[in-house]
Amino acid sequence: MQTIPDTAAPAAPRARSMKKAVFITLAVILGCAGIAAATGAIWVKRTLYPSAMTPVSLTAAEKAEYDSKLQVLNNPAAVRPDEANRTLVINEREVNAYLAQQELGETVQVKFGEGQVSAAVILTAPEDFPLVPNQKIRLRFTFGTSLSPEHKLSLKLDDVSLGGISLPNSWLGDIKGVDLVASNVESDPALQKFLAGIQSMEVHNGSLRLVLNK
Repeated sequence: MQTIPDTAAPAAPRARSMKKAVFITLAVILGCAGIAAATGAIWVKRTLYPSAMTPVSLTAAEKAEYDSKLQVLNNPAAVRPDEANRTLVINEREVNAYLAQQELGETVQVKFGEGQVSAAVILTAPEDFPLVPNQKIRLRFTFGTSLSPEHKLSLKLDDVSLGGISLPNSWLGDIKGVDLVASNVESDPALQKFLAGIQSMEVHNGSLRLVLNK
């Protein structure tokens, strides 16, 4: 008698393999959902329920260098005329330490990028703000900055973002692109005097480079 081959036997391994694939797929989906939920919770807490920032505190060595730079800025005429000694490089930590001295360290933190300055600011949204009015939020302001050969400082607001999302200009009173310094220079003699003492200014990642006039 001829024996008929049994082809039904592999069905069970195939079924187990399919179940395993389904379980792995579900685990990946649930894992991604968990990560997304955790990320969303972090975004909400950081943006809509922000904790106070940690004020920057300089070490003794940093403080000594910082104080020497302040002395130069306050009295540039006392600096030797050679260019090397008239160049100041001010870093983010020094600026943020200054903000901490002004009791702003918990609500404002500055960063330097190439040709721009940004500031993370914790504030209470105004009553007419389209989102979360009267609620404390964390915004990031980004400014494009430059100093012309005529010693005119430009500080234009390029963007305001909430949790990395750029806000419409109409929500901000159409202030994007507005030079926030130009309107104050003519009415502020102290600012005029300060700008007159600066020969050039460059903003780089992490630092601000100033060359003082002789």
